[in-house]
Amino acid sequence: MIIARIFPKKSNYFQKLQPIFVDIGKTMDSKGWIRLFSLWSLIVAGIVAGLGTEDRYVYWNWIGWELGLLKLIFASIIYFYLLKPNNLWSVGSKYLELKEIITHGIIAYILLAYGNMRLDYFFPNLIALLPYLTAFLSCLLVFQFPLIFNEDKGTWNHFEWKNKNQYFFISLILMLMSVALGIYLDDPIISTAGSVSVPFPLITLIWPNHVRHLQRARFFPLFTFAMFLCVRTPWFLFPLCSLFFIIRTVNYFRFGIVYPSFGVDFLED
Repeated sequence: MIIARIFPKKSNYFQKLQPIFVDIGKTMDSKGWIRLFSLWSLIVAGIVAGLGTEDRYVYWNWIGWELGLLKLIFASIIYFYLLKPNNLWSVGSKYLELKEIITHGIIAYILLAYGNMRLDYFFPNLIALLPYLTAFLSCLLVFQFPLIFNEDKGTWNHFEWKNKNQYFFISLILMLMSVALGIYLDDPIISTAGSVSVPFPLITLIWPNHVRHLQRARFFPLFTFAMFLCVRTPWFLFPLCSLFFIIRTVNYFRFGIVYPSFGVDFLED
């Protein structure tokens, strides 16, 4: 991370800037900014599925980026003023009961349909969206195990592995179903992204309870799907990278850690 080289944790500039970013970080946490990744990805997945329905071979398409950004902005407003205050979108922040999982699934399908709708054709293709919904539910079960950050050690921990095997087994099955549906519907985006993501719940299911496996199973499938979505909608890279680096910079000055990150913690209790 370049910012970490410019402002080392022991430098005077870092110490002066830290109180400012602590306040910014607390505001971002209270608003749940990090959960915009999943919300935005679902909307763009709906857009991508629509493009694939029209032309299976369409890639790197900039057409309609203005409407796509407006959809993300409108959905973000709904999230901040409706979903977040009513705890209707709390992926990764807590253990979800069955009723809450169903609620998240319904909202995810609505977000997919919202992204799939166009100005010239209002009705979404609900069948084409099924593999994306299945992939989301697979990832949602992995996020049933919230990570807790230890500020003193600068590491992430998870202390409760109850029903781990059941959750990760169902997550694995759902991801395989997503791949199968993608192949059946001739959707190369979801079938390929799902295939790349299958090993993560599988590794966490087979190997012992390690935080690093859980970190990978949470981050990399979401990252994989987002990057594959950008193959068809490259404009999505701009809001995605902006959010990624804003949160990453704030967390560095706040805690002295690089998060979100492609790396994982290897120190565990």
